[in-house]
Amino acid sequence: MGRRTEICDIRREELTQAALKCIAVKGYDRVTLDDVTREAGLSKGIASYYFKNREELLASVIQKMWDSIVDLTRKILELPAEGEDQEIYEKVRAYYADPKVDPLALIRQGIRFLVEWIEENPTAVKVVLEFWCQVPRNPMITDLNRSMYRYLLDVSAIIIEEGVRKGVFRKRNPRLAAYILISGFTGLAYNHIINPSDLDRKALQKDFSELVLAYLGK
Repeated sequence: MGRRTEICDIRREELTQAALKCIAVKGYDRVTLDDVTREAGLSKGIASYYFKNREELLASVIQKMWDSIVDLTRKILELPAEGEDQEIYEKVRAYYADPKVDPLALIRQGIRFLVEWIEENPTAVKVVLEFWCQVPRNPMITDLNRSMYRYLLDVSAIIIEEGVRKGVFRKRNPRLAAYILISGFTGLAYNHIINPSDLDRKALQKDFSELVLAYLGK
């Protein structure tokens, strides 16, 4: 039973990864189950065994993207790996309230992680962009986007609020500041994919860090 479960997990992951690549190339609306199975090197019958239909397969891609973004956010912000939203928010506040934690250093580190992730995961960024284009007409993606955005906004606002309380950041509306910064980060990610350049990674990290810290700092 354990071996069978392992094989199922492997096959589902292979199909999900193949679907990611296909969406990045053809777009969400144009991808077919045949495209995905061909990319994965599997038969359509095998795909139908693990996923009832195209929609269920694409839902697994959406879930994978959500998990990747949450993992990246937790790495950037040094968040706990597990827990319900409210528990995570409490842990974030407690962590950033610690006098030994330097919000400025963590922001610099977070920007470095973000720039590296964008460069190392262009397919993932393209798929996120593709999903964003689906928000006005796909309820499943709309709900996921709202959950993701609320999570990012709430966590970022807590961090900014604690930075203000410590006297590291100037007084601002935490949620408004979080909204502005998230807009900047997402804009950086998408522009880097849509308009690729040969800019030096370290220079990009440095200058973007200076921009963010100039906005937040005192």
